[in-house]
Amino acid sequence: MKSFLSFCLLLFFHSTFAQETSKNSLKWNVSGFLDVYYGYDFVDQIGQENRLPFLYNHTNQNRLGINLALVTISAQTDFFRANLGIQQGTYARDNYANEPELFQWIHQANIGVALDKDRKFWIDAGVLPSHIGFENAVSTENLTLSRSIIAENSPYFETGVQLSWQKDERWYFAFLYLNGWQRIRAIPGRNRPSFGTQATYTPKENIKLNWSTFIGTDQPLEAETMLYFTNFYGDFKLGEGWRLIAGVDGGRRTLAFDFDRNWWGMSAILQRRFSEKFASAFRFEYYNDPFQAIATSLIDQGIQTSGISLNGDWRLGKVATFRLEGRWLTGPVMGIDGGNSDNYFLLGSFAFSFN
Repeated sequence: MKSFLSFCLLLFFHSTFAQETSKNSLKWNVSGFLDVYYGYDFVDQIGQENRLPFLYNHTNQNRLGINLALVTISAQTDFFRANLGIQQGTYARDNYANEPELFQWIHQANIGVALDKDRKFWIDAGVLPSHIGFENAVSTENLTLSRSIIAENSPYFETGVQLSWQKDERWYFAFLYLNGWQRIRAIPGRNRPSFGTQATYTPKENIKLNWSTFIGTDQPLEAETMLYFTNFYGDFKLGEGWRLIAGVDGGRRTLAFDFDRNWWGMSAILQRRFSEKFASAFRFEYYNDPFQAIATSLIDQGIQTSGISLNGDWRLGKVATFRLEGRWLTGPVMGIDGGNSDNYFLLGSFAFSFN
């Protein structure tokens, strides 16, 4: 912790110098987001207050909720940037369950400075958005209202230091030194650091390819477990309002006194934007974690789940969006008795944003 604070102070003094030499004055921005939702499950999860335990967004079952209430303050000059996001909602409750109550308010808290005059190299430190995947916590920035299972079971945020390089308009690279798999507070007890990488290739404006990795752990050193994870996705704007995003995850948990446990999953989303005010998206997904290496199941049989969803998005004025989604999941994880069963639910959301 002392080393991290010293690093933050170094960034602060560097940023002060950068502000003095910057050609532009300091720019501030305040933005807000509110996502109010209701989810109706046609199959009641007996004894469960929330939706399936491997989902971490819009988890209230058959009752109104706020998934995310977020206020973000950003500051930037030519050579300095900082972000502070304060949050509450069921997203914070479920994704930050292992954090102290005070930390559950932190959506992001980071500062960064440019390391060269062309601002191609940046170093950022603090609580950062995840470098993994194509979905995030702000629902209106995703093609579907609910998140794919691969997104729900990989980090939404991470804490550490990121060194990034925007080589040119096509290539972006990042290397991260992290304190664990989706954590703010360091893992209690003795622990080792974790690492992440990211490479993004954008050959054309309508094509984006991304590869991200994670090597580290989510438990103390005494547990003798390691996580090896990779994610790849492609984002394609196909013209005439069509857009396709497809991604695949793969991971392995190594254990000292047991066999290694692997998991993998995929998601493909096809969106059609009919106008500025209306769009619809169809998703197919599959997730296989037979030994609960990373995801939690209702039963002690792991997760082997496939599903489809269909949603409609209506833009209401400049600040509001109404979204409605039907989702079907099938697999043994939905069966309390271990047999295959189905889960159907409708999810509706009113989201409001200002910038």
